[in-house]
Amino acid sequence: MSILRVNEFKALPGRFEDLVKAFESVVRQIRTVDGCERCELLLKIADGLDADDTLIVLEVWTSIAAHKQAASAVDPDDFNRIMALLSTRPIGQYYGAITE
Repeated sequence: MSILRVNEFKALPGRFEDLVKAFESVVRQIRTVDGCERCELLLKIADGLDADDTLIVLEVWTSIAAHKQAASAVDPDDFNRIMALLSTRPIGQYYGAITE
């Protein structure tokens, strides 16, 4: 059974586009890691069509262990660049299917 990981990142005011660009590189790195079935960037939409400054990274993994091991595949400079663009700490949760 696959594990879904949903991560939420809130950009500093005026820095959302920079955050997206930084994540584009990281997502490419994550997609190459063994156990990654899917990884994509999503824009959080608030109140209908008004864009928020929150980026969602949706990941599907073969296991939680595979996800945790993926952290070593991300370039530390990319990680530091992303952290400097955030207004709050990232939020992430694991989810599993109730039924297959």
